This record gives sequence, C-alpha cells and structure tokens, in this order.
Amino acid sequence: MDQQHDQGAHGAQGGHGGHDGPQPEPSIWSLAAGICAVLLGAVLLWWTRDRANDFASPLLGATIVATAFAVFGWLYEDGRLRRRLRALGLASGVTRFTQVVTLAVAEGQLAAARGADGVIAELDHSDSALRGRAGFQDLRVIVSAAATGPSQVLVETTWSDREHLATYEETRKTILDVIGRHPDEVVPGSVQVFDMEVVRDTKEVSLKFGLGAIATILGGIVVGGFMVGAGLTVFQEDGQATGGGGAPAAPVSIPLVATDNKFNKSTIEAPPNADFSITWENKGQIPHNLHFYDKKGGKTLADGAGSSDVIVTGGKSQTLTFKTPAVGNYYFQCDLHPDQMNGTFVVKEGAGAAAATGAAPNASSAAVVATDNKYDKTSLSLPANSDVTVSLQNKGLIKHNIHFYDKKGGKTLADGAGKDDTFVDAGKSETLTFKTPGAGKYYFQCDLHPDQMSGTLTVT
Repeated sequence: MDQQHDQGAHGAQGGHGGHDGPQPEPSIWSLAAGICAVLLGAVLLWWTRDRANDFASPLLGATIVATAFAVFGWLYEDGRLRRRLRALGLASGVTRFTQVVTLAVAEGQLAAARGADGVIAELDHSDSALRGRAGFQDLRVIVSAAATGPSQVLVETTWSDREHLATYEETRKTILDVIGRHPDEVVPGSVQVFDMEVVRDTKEVSLKFGLGAIATILGGIVVGGFMVGAGLTVFQEDGQATGGGGAPAAPVSIPLVATDNKFNKSTIEAPPNADFSITWENKGQIPHNLHFYDKKGGKTLADGAGSSDVIVTGGKSQTLTFKTPAVGNYYFQCDLHPDQMNGTFVVKEGAGAAAATGAAPNASSAAVVATDNKYDKTSLSLPANSDVTVSLQNKGLIKHNIHFYDKKGGKTLADGAGKDDTFVDAGKSETLTFKTPGAGKYYFQCDLHPDQMSGTLTVT
C-alpha cells in the first residue's frame, strides 16, 4: 500500500496575535564561534611556540575574548529562542491538543482528489488560512492510497491548548468545511473527527546548544592548532636549514667575573639581533650587579638585563639573557660601584661566533640549544682543568636537561653539572658552572631523552 506523508513547515502562534512563530534558522553566532575557535587554536599554538614574540600574547588574549563573546552570543540567542518557544507553547513538556479527521476517497477519485482543485490538494494548502489563527502549530495530511476500493486520508492539526482548538472548531473555516466542498470525491458517511490531548510527544521543537556546539568549538581549536602547527614546523625547519636569515643558530654566551671592585673585562662583544647570554660570577666579598644601558646614564638596554634591584652576593653567579640591539656601542656597569666597575658593550657583526658554535678549543664557555628532541650540537670543546660555563636554552615544548658524565652510562663528571633533578622548562634556560677534568673525551645527554639527545665533550 502506497503511503504519502505531507507536512507543512509551520511556526507556532502564541497569545492572541496573528504573527508567524519562530522557525529554526541558521545562526550567525554559530559561524562566528566556529571561526573564532579555529583562530584561537592557531594563535594558541603560535603562542606556545613563540612566546617571546611581541604580538603573540596580545593576539591570544584578543582571540580568547572574541571566542568567549561568540559563544556567549550563541548561548544568548539559543536562550532567547527557547523563551519565545515556551511563551508560544512550543517548548518540550507543554501539553498540546490535536484534532484528527479521517475520511475515505471514493475508488477512482484519488487522482482528482490530488489534482489542483481536489480535496487533498485543498487540505494540503489550507495551512495558509490556519497559520493566521492563534494557537495553531502544525498541519499534517497523510494519504493511504489503495489499488482497489476507497483510499484512506488522515488530516491532523495541532494546537497549543484546548481553548484555541475549541475556538477554531466554532468557525466555518475548518477542515470539515474543506471536505464538505468535495462531495463527489469523499465517500458519504466516511468522515470521522477526534479531538485528543497529546500525551507523549517526541517531536523536538526547541533548539539545543549541546554536544554538537561544543564539538564544533573544540574541533575548530584542534583543527586550527594542527594547521598552524604544521606551518610553524615547516618555517622553523626552513629557517634552521638556511641559517635563520643570518642570525646565529645558537645563543651567544660569554663569562664575566667581578671582584672588589673590578670586572675582569672592560669590553664585551656580541653580534646584533642575537639571543645573548652572559654568565658572571661575583668572586668578591661584597655584593655587585651587572646592568646594561643604551649609554652611560641612559635607559636600560633590555628589560630584565641586569636590573638595579638584582644584586649578587659574594660567591654567587647570575645569568642574563636578552636580545641584542642593532650594531653600535653601548654601556654596562655595576650600579653599586659605577665609577670603578664599568665598560663598553660592543655590538658588531661576527662577534661571538666561536662561543656560538662551541668550536674554539680554548673557550671557557659553550652554549647549547635544546628542541624536541634534539640538541643543536653533538660536540663541545672546553679547556682542561678550568672553570667553565655551559648554558642550555630550551626552545622545545617539553622539559630537557644537560648532564655531563665521564662516559656513557658512567658517573657524573662534576658535582652540580647537570644533576638528574635539574630540568629546564620550555622557554627557560640554565647555566652550569663547573671545573673540567684532565684532557680526554667525555659525554653529555638529556636524562629524559638519552637516546635522541646526546653528544661528546672534548677537553683539551
């Protein structure tokens, strides 16, 4: 038996007005939330990979605010529609009423009933008049076509309450009036009318901000993060392969010693626009500090680079790390003894190349950069029986350390040189100071990733 089910797309009517009810429509807020989620994922990954960038943190904050605003707008729009649906009697849990009319179409008259002027066609189009009535919600016309004999037709109208249904039945523009205009098509005596209360209704009328919306936002964050992550990885690898546009592949690191009241160097050199690290030790008896300025009596060269409130007591050391400025002559001093302890900070091309590569056999310092999971160099060279410094900068996303041994799987080379519990967080740095042993070959590794991150220390 062939069955046809026609349902008009009707909105709810509420109160006593004659306006159309709310229809589930695409919301601009869902699109905005999805776009903001993708941007948030992208910026979040960028921020974790390049926190030092001046634009990363402000852009992350802006995208968080934009995403929160879009989600709030989505929730507000959803709540507004829910309230409107409840006011119109469409919300889940509200009792509704329906009128069911059944009739039989005479054998041989089904085609005519479905025609432009037939009873089925007129019933199907009667929603135009019904939509103007208060309390009307839905119209359904169901046809069970029979090969022989009469065909059965069921017409169902749904109303928000009993009063509106009763008011409708008192008019002369009901479903029964439509049927009465087609006596040739309808079997006499076949029309039956049932007024019923809807006990259980699985039709979901109200909109939901549920798991689908949450999955959309989280999916956008993940997809955006992977997209930008892939791009950052490509650009990072390209920059490493080409030397990063002329900048040193590793930070420049040099040692400095302070005594009472003197620095052992009156000139410090470094290349321009480089990650510069200087480790200095106070071998005096009184406190000192190291402060870099753009000129004598001028402004601090870089935030945190030897601020005047950072005082190092006797026997202690400090490591300052900052980005060097453009080529030029600058100034450094001990703020506690500026007349005796000062010097010139010379920024020029080619300065510090030996320290950056760790290749100078007599250099007393070396710099190592860790990424996930790799050191930027697998060999270091330091002088024998000397006080040396090794700086480790972690440019990866996970923790690393550098630990010096007398051999692979052997004993720690010197107390304090990369202890097992000394791990450097992402974006942080550490400086190890120790006395090298006699000439020979030694070993270093990351204790968290010993199979991927290791190298040879040559002491000459």
